[in-house]
Amino acid sequence: MTYLVLDIETLPTTDPKIIAAIAEDITPPGNISKPETIAAWERDKKPGLIAEAVSKTALSGQHGRIGCIGWAWDEGEACALLDQDEPSLLNRAFQEIERGMPKFGVPTVVGHNVVAFDIRFIWQRAFVLGVKVPSFIPRAPKPWDASVFDTMVQWAGPRDLVGLDTIAKAMGMPGKTGSGADVAGMWQRGEFEALAAYCKSDIEVTRAVHRRMQIAIGEAA
Repeated sequence: MTYLVLDIETLPTTDPKIIAAIAEDITPPGNISKPETIAAWERDKKPGLIAEAVSKTALSGQHGRIGCIGWAWDEGEACALLDQDEPSLLNRAFQEIERGMPKFGVPTVVGHNVVAFDIRFIWQRAFVLGVKVPSFIPRAPKPWDASVFDTMVQWAGPRDLVGLDTIAKAMGMPGKTGSGADVAGMWQRGEFEALAAYCKSDIEVTRAVHRRMQIAIGEAA
């Protein structure tokens, strides 16, 4: 069996039109009506609410974007690619991933929350940008499909959420080296090497968790 361990790092929108639309939808609470109270709310509260709403766009391919794609084939080297041009990032990553693809066997895509997040986000951005997705990335897999191995689903089931760090530490392994909440800040500060290292670390932790799970399932080599 061939495994492709996959992870993406996503970023909030920087599109002024989208940010303006988000701001327009954020209105004062219904229990304030005096002009001076509304003005104070817009001055003191609204900017923070806008910033919070914009940051949440990183969780959906509708408005968020991919800043980094990480991968590893089987026991091969973990790789991470960044590009400020998102269509270029997707195309380059797909080409490089495919270049390292073993000659035989359809891969099983391994990741943490990879079904509901990483794979879905990749397809959403591809739809938005008009980028062709290679056939080895399944389009709409179920968590139990042979085409995927989702470590979160294997641990918590299809409805519950659990962090990769939590699972790794429960297994007595080193956890993650950072948090997804740090990604946007690293990007804004131009800390691209650190971001690539964080993504590759996630790949390694996911791969280690996957190996341990394979032992329990009886699929370890």
